[in-house]
Amino acid sequence: GEAPAPQVAQPPPAPAEPASPAAARTTVAGSASSGPERAGGAVPEPEPLPEQAAISDALSGLQWDRHGRLRVDARVREDLDALFMERGSRLNARQFETLRRRIAAGLPDDRGRQVLDVVERYYHYSNVYRDLGDTFRYLGTEDEMARGLRQLHNLRRDYLGVDLAEALFGEEERMMRVTLENMRIQSNPALTEAQKRERQRPLSETPATAE
Repeated sequence: GEAPAPQVAQPPPAPAEPASPAAARTTVAGSASSGPERAGGAVPEPEPLPEQAAISDALSGLQWDRHGRLRVDARVREDLDALFMERGSRLNARQFETLRRRIAAGLPDDRGRQVLDVVERYYHYSNVYRDLGDTFRYLGTEDEMARGLRQLHNLRRDYLGVDLAEALFGEEERMMRVTLENMRIQSNPALTEAQKRERQRPLSETPATAE
C-alpha cells in the first residue's frame, strides 16, 4: 500500500477589495455587510478618520483675517466635504468626538474653537443632507428645481447659520439661480430667439459685477 498523500494547507483568502462609497451606503442601509457579527446581525466597520498628522496639516493651511477670524473659502469647503460628504457613511458619535479632540490638539486656542464651531455645524448639516439629499436631485421641471433650490437654501441656513451658509454655498446657489433662469427663458415658447438672447444677456454679465 502507498503512503497517504500529505494534506496541503489551503492558502488564506485574499483580502477583500475596499468597498466603493455606493457599496458602503448599501451596507449601511442593511442590504449587505462584511463587518463583524453582532446580536442584531452584520454591522459594517466605520471608515477610519484621518490621522492626527493629516488633521494638523489641513489646519495649517487655513487662512485668518487681521482680526483673527477664520476665512471660510473653497479650501474650507473641500476639507469639510472630505470629512463629511465624500465618505461612504456618516461619522458616528464616537468618531465625531475623536475628530473634535484631534482638531483641538492641532489648534488649541481661539482659532481651534472657531474651527470646531464650523466643523460641528457642518457635521449636523451633512447628516440631514444625507437623509434628504435625494429630494434635491433628479428634479424634472423648472418649478421643481426652483422649489428644491429654495428648500436646500433654507436647510443650509437653518443648520449652518446665514453667514457660514453664504460663505460656503452663496456662489454655488447664485450660479444655480442663473442656470435655472436661463432654462426658463430657453423653454418659453412665447419668446423669439432675439428676445431670449436679450433676456439672457444680463444673466451672463452677472458674474463680472457680483464682487
